[in-house]
Amino acid sequence: MRIVAPEKWSPCDGIVLEECANCAVRTQKNVLVIAGPGAGKTELLAQKASYLFQTNICRFPQKILAISFKKDAAENLKKRVVKRCGDEIESRFVSMTYDAFSKSILDHFHFALPENLRPAVSYLVNDSETIDAAFKKAGFNNPCNWRSSKLKAYYDYVLSSVELPFSQNNLGEIVWKLLLNGFDDYKPTLSFKMICILAEFIIRTNPKIKRVLQLTFKHVFLDEFQDTTYLQYKMVKECFLHSGSILTAVGDNKQRIMVWAGAVKTIFIDFERDFNAEKLKLVMNHRSAPRLVDLQKRMYVSLNERDTVTHTSNKWRPDDGIITLLIASNEDNEAISIAEHISKKIKSGIKPNQLCILCKQKPKEYSQKIIEELDKRYIYARIEDDYQNLIKEPIVEILLSILKLANDLKHPHEWEFIISITADLWNMDYSQLNDGYFKMLDAISAEIEQLHIMMSNITCKTDLHVLLKHAVHFFGGQRIKAMFPAYNQGSYLIDQLTKFQKYMWVELEKTHINWSLAIENFEGLHSVPIMTIHKSKGLEYDVVYFVGLEDSAFWNFKNQPEEDRCAFFVALSRAKSELLFTFCEFRYSSIYPKQSHDQINEFFELLTTPGTAKIIKC
Repeated sequence: MRIVAPEKWSPCDGIVLEECANCAVRTQKNVLVIAGPGAGKTELLAQKASYLFQTNICRFPQKILAISFKKDAAENLKKRVVKRCGDEIESRFVSMTYDAFSKSILDHFHFALPENLRPAVSYLVNDSETIDAAFKKAGFNNPCNWRSSKLKAYYDYVLSSVELPFSQNNLGEIVWKLLLNGFDDYKPTLSFKMICILAEFIIRTNPKIKRVLQLTFKHVFLDEFQDTTYLQYKMVKECFLHSGSILTAVGDNKQRIMVWAGAVKTIFIDFERDFNAEKLKLVMNHRSAPRLVDLQKRMYVSLNERDTVTHTSNKWRPDDGIITLLIASNEDNEAISIAEHISKKIKSGIKPNQLCILCKQKPKEYSQKIIEELDKRYIYARIEDDYQNLIKEPIVEILLSILKLANDLKHPHEWEFIISITADLWNMDYSQLNDGYFKMLDAISAEIEQLHIMMSNITCKTDLHVLLKHAVHFFGGQRIKAMFPAYNQGSYLIDQLTKFQKYMWVELEKTHINWSLAIENFEGLHSVPIMTIHKSKGLEYDVVYFVGLEDSAFWNFKNQPEEDRCAFFVALSRAKSELLFTFCEFRYSSIYPKQSHDQINEFFELLTTPGTAKIIKC
């Protein structure tokens, strides 16, 4: 990596930063960046990291800590930075989620806890069966017969309300003690919120650990800051308030959709006050066409956003962007219309994975008939929930990479990754071209050749199980667990491998054992993704189909209008060029088949304003 003077540094990859983004990148003060959809929040953080490393403002051995809400967002940010600055800074750019950050502190410094607060090293994480059993043993009998989601929310509330150290023998503390130590036949178990509380306690009660943390992380990035919870912000303040660390928080109030999970509504004001942060606002929307941006801006009033100044990229013409409201008499007509629309888009050259079907909730219920209609046209669509989580798993990334090589050696990125990960797992120094290194390369080549033979003879799910077992054995199951501690939690590794085998076999059967196509299908390269609004956060698509613009989908609108408005805003801001909303007058699959839009009529008024959307009835 070549070091340049700060005044001579320019953004990577020829990207031109708008004025406020440039200021946010170069400032050496705490800063809050307000950035709407398509403003390039991830890119801004990647550019800032590049600036700090390439100008040597972040000097060795200082590191940058980047905290995101989603694992894939954290990994995406790190890949951008490493690609631009080189592998030598990889260990100095620590990109993780809030949960991972808290867990890393707890696992590294758990002996700093008093003995009565110290969990066993092999504690389980978020095991719902154990947590439920602990509450029952503590005397809680669910007198209201709450459904599982409400019960989980209650458990979270009780566990997160405990103040350390223990001072009273209430329900929360009793359950904590049971979970910390294990009970009956149940192993010690912590929820993510318990881990956060313990990590914050470690930092608060150990000034030397806090000082080491502050000296290590000279700069801290906080992404999607609008969804930060009370416990997470308390952790940030305990770690970095009144320190020499410089914080950059990036977010957008209009996209706050995690209030139900405890997101602090005043988080931007709190951060400005607590960290004396300068506020900067980005005004560009690089993603969406002008007519779609106009629709977003018209929601600003209901979202309490006063500043409506947003500019679109000059790649668009002023009238670009298509908005449609489809009013269907029943689910069959809705499904046929959407399937025909998707078919035309694919024939026009748009890839299936650049089209997205969004639902407020219950994607299986809202999309089943659409999936069936698309299947008739030989178009594959799938609900992404399980796939999204599985593809992020390190073991799945490792297996997919070596399977690609076993199927076709012409994958340079996979070669580089497999050599690197094998060297790490086998504790090899692959920077030294010695006998051990070349033996490792020979072993990789032999394993790939063996897997190629096994892949050629796959006929059933059992064959696939044997193949995957062979690959895992090559890398070393215990080594994998040592490198990725989450796989030490109960049967977590086995569960992920079982899921991978299940979904990969589905794709192999569908493609008649065509490995290239099956792997691409597993990765979602040839399918139309279906997901909830929450799962779509941070993603973008050429065309977005929002299915179910109905009161029953927004069933809690009266109690949480602000959050549902933000959710609707997130949905419509995922699209680059086209939006299609559907309202179905009669849904067979619903408990109450006849649908209405009385409660969320403001969304309809937004779309039915003359000149906004083309209205189609079917």
